[in-house]
Amino acid sequence: MRRVLLGFVLLMMSSSLVWAQSRTVTGKVTSKEDPAGIPGLSVVVKGTTQGTVTDLDGNYSLLVPGSDAVLVFSFVGLRTKEVPVENKTVINVVMESDVKALEEIVITGQGAGVEKRRLSTTVDQMGEDKISKMPVVQLDQILRANMPNAQVRLGSGQPGTASLIRSRGPISAAVGTTPVIYVDGVRVDNLNSAAQLSLGTGGAQSSAIADIPVENIESIEYVKGGAATTLYGADAANGVIQIFTKKGTAGAARVNFETQIGSQVGTEDYLFFKETADIIFRPGLQQSYRLGVDGGNDKFTYSFSGNLYDDEGYRYGLGQTRRNFRGGISAKVNDWITYSSTAGFSSNEFTRDYNANSSFSEFGNLETVGRWGDLTTLNRNELDSITQRIRRTIELTNITERVRRFTNSQQFDFKFSEKVSARALFGIDARSTRQQDITTNAQLIQRGFVPEGTTDRGTIDLFERNFFSLTGQIDASWEENVGKFSFLTIGGGQFFRNQDEQIQINASEVTEGSISINNAGEKNVTDFLSAVTNYGFFLKENIGFRDKLFAEVGLRVDGNTAFGNEIGLQFFPSVGLAYNLSDEDFFRKAFPNYSVSTIKFRANYGVAGNFPRPFANDRIINSNTYLNAPSFTFGNPGDPTLKPERTSTTEVGADLGLFSDRIKFQVTYYQALTEDALFSAPFAPSFGQGNQLRNIGEIENKGWEIGANFVVLETNDWNVNVTASYNTVQNEVLSSGGAPEFNVGGFQFLGSFIKEGQPLGYFRGNRPILDENNNITEVIPNAALGSPIAPRFGSMSLNVNYKGLSLFATGDYQHGGQTVAVDDVLRYFAGASTVIPENLVGGNFFDLAGLWVQSSDYLKIRNIALSYKIPSQFYGKAIQSMSIGFNVLNPINFFKADVDPEVSGAGFGTQNSFGGGGFGFGTESLPRTYLGTLRISF
Repeated sequence: MRRVLLGFVLLMMSSSLVWAQSRTVTGKVTSKEDPAGIPGLSVVVKGTTQGTVTDLDGNYSLLVPGSDAVLVFSFVGLRTKEVPVENKTVINVVMESDVKALEEIVITGQGAGVEKRRLSTTVDQMGEDKISKMPVVQLDQILRANMPNAQVRLGSGQPGTASLIRSRGPISAAVGTTPVIYVDGVRVDNLNSAAQLSLGTGGAQSSAIADIPVENIESIEYVKGGAATTLYGADAANGVIQIFTKKGTAGAARVNFETQIGSQVGTEDYLFFKETADIIFRPGLQQSYRLGVDGGNDKFTYSFSGNLYDDEGYRYGLGQTRRNFRGGISAKVNDWITYSSTAGFSSNEFTRDYNANSSFSEFGNLETVGRWGDLTTLNRNELDSITQRIRRTIELTNITERVRRFTNSQQFDFKFSEKVSARALFGIDARSTRQQDITTNAQLIQRGFVPEGTTDRGTIDLFERNFFSLTGQIDASWEENVGKFSFLTIGGGQFFRNQDEQIQINASEVTEGSISINNAGEKNVTDFLSAVTNYGFFLKENIGFRDKLFAEVGLRVDGNTAFGNEIGLQFFPSVGLAYNLSDEDFFRKAFPNYSVSTIKFRANYGVAGNFPRPFANDRIINSNTYLNAPSFTFGNPGDPTLKPERTSTTEVGADLGLFSDRIKFQVTYYQALTEDALFSAPFAPSFGQGNQLRNIGEIENKGWEIGANFVVLETNDWNVNVTASYNTVQNEVLSSGGAPEFNVGGFQFLGSFIKEGQPLGYFRGNRPILDENNNITEVIPNAALGSPIAPRFGSMSLNVNYKGLSLFATGDYQHGGQTVAVDDVLRYFAGASTVIPENLVGGNFFDLAGLWVQSSDYLKIRNIALSYKIPSQFYGKAIQSMSIGFNVLNPINFFKADVDPEVSGAGFGTQNSFGGGGFGFGTESLPRTYLGTLRISF
């Protein structure tokens, strides 16, 4: 009995102790904007998973473990607040708005950071968190996954090749659509088309974007639209991409290691013959190793990283090796001077095979039936024989490219006072490329081009390009508040000089086994030089009223050596308005933060340019060799009035946030008019002159940009975020200045043309009219057959987080454009066309052009990534964090055409020329890649 009584007493004492330690805390959560209460707000005991959410009136009730507990209150759009429980049983909390989205700082060409809330323009941004989720090695691949209002189309699956990058449609018939690119304020080589001189391997043209190191990147900004790009001057009408690299953060040294290993496999979705994959594709090992260190103190910070990347390719004959190093430092010299410097070096080596428009293209020869016939009709022995022959041919093929690149930026920041600051920047980008194609007699014999025993038909084609860019900029900013007004004044000057030197050597009758052009019986040499210097001055004033209404006025003045002799300085103005309606007290009283959290209206107008091709303004006499003596012919006619294209952009838009920014929309309508458009159009035959680049055209682009972000779920454990975009573009050549229609790509019978009333590069050819029995009843000559410019495109992404587990997926789509199935044109001659009806009656080959133009609609899932942050109890204290992941790149494709609608093969003519894409021709698509990732921080 005494034992029972003692147990009862102990139980009561234990219960009393638990009651003393645990208690129920209640309260109400409000804010200045939502005094009635905030529903759905998370309340969690810090350091635990124990929590709840507020009800419709903002009330909560939560059992807490003791007086030393701390409650964490959090909600999207509000600043997280931590409150100690102590002895309280009632805790009411007033939350504060978190407007960091509008206060986000961007760099828009002025040299100083500006809050987004002050801008009348839009700037797409991505930070390190997004970049790190993409296991890619090229900048254009990163942009494709993260820029909602841009189209990025990789033109080939071969390594290091060019892409199409554009946002608001093509604005020029003379130059490509690739934006200007700056790395830490330094203008870098952005050649994204064929060089003026290059090897004729078929169409997989090298890109200077492919070897911009993506290691150590802190953030990327994509600036588009005339008002946003005005301050970049005479070469910014296509937009500007700014890359900012790390310079370290204060604290103990941190070491980060990452390794990825996996496999590339050829994408078979678009193949005409499944046997092609068996013959030419093979899984290839892909691996990369990254090591970085950063740290410092309040006086000096540093960040260094290196990357070694290698892949065997997804098919025989392809492969690449990359070695990248980048470092940055920041040092506080004294109280008002800070010095920072970044440097990057990359070394890339590629091996490629012939493709697209080359009779040596093994992929094209298999897919177009012509050389090897219908693979589906061959038996196993015949296929094995072809397989051995093709693989041996590829083994003898020797196409290589080596790229060396060094970029350096030196910057001094001056802080004269809290209101006045300045910057001086100087930097270089030096890039050298060496391409080589060694065609041995053994290879030619294997291909059947020369008879057995031939020893004097070998060739070596060598191409070298050296690009050097020098950038300098000085700017200053001044901030002042006067009553309800705030002023931000930014002004400065900038110059850059680009020099491009190229040389090509074609050596024939090469001694068998030699890799040197010295052992050639005959050599032909061609060189090319391009140089341009640009200098400009800019001034921008941003005036704010009550920190809600902002007006912008800007001006850039440029001079350029590519302008004609009669053209002086060019002026590029901009104006804009931004109004943050949701910051008004009357609005906040009418619409609490949990209903309508953000409304911002913006409108702007601005002018940016594209300067002419260097030396196009000069009258040139060509010197040629004839009978071992110089002879002279007319070259470029020249134009002393040649000036930059001017693209004037007007845009209006709004940013809307609902339910404390759980749902966000960004809507913009734009209209861009390019005047003085540069057309390399022919003169009338009676002039007796060749083509001359002239300011005679007028081009219009207009459309909508709509972006949305949805926080579907946010709790202590879960976060589900969805983003999507929808963009439209309507492109039209309003005037060609009286010049006749001219071809800019493709073929004469089915090509890409420039003509008034049509989109740039529209497809032109004969259109056959068929009746129900496939009889050609009529042929419409030189008809408009479609456009490579898809009028509707967009992207989407999904990000799901559950504790340490994360799922990330991205995709994009386009609709309404057309592509030309060139491979099927070649199949037609072999009697294997999938487009031409077998019982077709009437017409000839040229009359059938319209039947090869197909829809380029597609939906592609670009990346699916799964990662897990391993809990700290599974590793020692020496490791700060550890995560593992798995990625699949290019896993799913939906399309309509007989070819990959994204792949365009060549797509470009001469260097920096217009390229609309849209010709699917003997080119492999991007591979499907499976990667495992391990990240460790020490």
